[in-house]
Amino acid sequence: MANSLETSHATDAVQPPVAAPTHAWGRPIWWVAAVVAGAGLIGVASALEPASPPAESKPAGLSVEPSAIGLAPDAAQWKFLKLSRVGPIGSHWTDSVPGRVGLDESASAKVGVPVQGRITRVMVELGDHVTAGQPLFTLVSPEVDELRSAKRQADVEADAARTALARIEATVAARALPEKEAQSARQRVRVAEVAQQLADDKLHSIRATPGTSELVVSAPRAGVVVDKAVVVSQQVAPDVPPLLTIADLSTVWVTADVFESQVVDIRAGGTAEVTTPSLPGDTMTGTVLMVSAVGDPERHTSPVRIRLTNADRRLRPNAYARIRFSVQHPDASVEIAATAIVSDGERQYVYVQESPGRFVRREVTAGSAHEGRMPIIKGLAPGETIVEDGAILLDNQIAISQ
Repeated sequence: MANSLETSHATDAVQPPVAAPTHAWGRPIWWVAAVVAGAGLIGVASALEPASPPAESKPAGLSVEPSAIGLAPDAAQWKFLKLSRVGPIGSHWTDSVPGRVGLDESASAKVGVPVQGRITRVMVELGDHVTAGQPLFTLVSPEVDELRSAKRQADVEADAARTALARIEATVAARALPEKEAQSARQRVRVAEVAQQLADDKLHSIRATPGTSELVVSAPRAGVVVDKAVVVSQQVAPDVPPLLTIADLSTVWVTADVFESQVVDIRAGGTAEVTTPSLPGDTMTGTVLMVSAVGDPERHTSPVRIRLTNADRRLRPNAYARIRFSVQHPDASVEIAATAIVSDGERQYVYVQESPGRFVRREVTAGSAHEGRMPIIKGLAPGETIVEDGAILLDNQIAISQ
């Protein structure tokens, strides 16, 4: 019985596990199934991958070079192009630019005071017409009394020097003094007379009222009071800003702000036309006085000054205006439509027809545009044929092909 139980326990302990089913080559069936499934997925992915796009075809009748393009007679691009022949240019008017009316500074005067003091009267108002020498205002100043005192002292010293000279000359004549004493006395008289004249000139220059400390300030020229900054009881001094501005408005200066690219064509002595919204329908002609050699660093403009006759005083200072200039170009200059110009930001180009259907890109130097036209200073000659409209299409085609 014991042997039988031992045999039974031994059999339970060493019984081997059940083996997994295998393929004919000895590998598990599930591994083979995984390989087959993976191969199927790869095939499906390959079938779903999009096909490569076909190579881009070049437009028919078009040949492109780095800086030229050729068109066949039947090319579709012809219907977008317009050709024109280059012609010479003479004088023309620029496009109008903004400006402002100002005083003719050569016909105006700013009035201040020669001494410190206090304003006692003001005899004119803003906009008044005055004549040369007309009183403008008065002031009282202690400096006037000091100048009068200096003048009286100079007079006394001059009289004393003359009296001393007469006495010395009489003594020299009596042979009681040597001649050199008379020469010294004459020198003292000349010094005293110089001091006397200086004191008199100082009083005359300030035009002080005789016998008082009041000073009358008069108009230095005829004109209109266009600026006034003086009132009664105001304390004034020579170093303060001008108290009055008087200007002759029969002429005015109009200052135009011209862009740097346009100002190179404008010359002093040229003709300018001025219009202003305050005088609709009126066009006034003036002369260019000055083209500034210094430009505005922020607006990139240069001021150009025009002198304009204003006999009827219709133009008022500080009014807005628009100005255009008559420009003369060299004989070799030509003019084309502004639409013919293409640019890369630094240089300007046009497309020139070198032979029928062949267009070459050529760099040019252009002036300032006016009324849709542009003068060409360098790069084109009269008689050449260019692309007036559609040049940008040719330029884009060259850029695409590179």
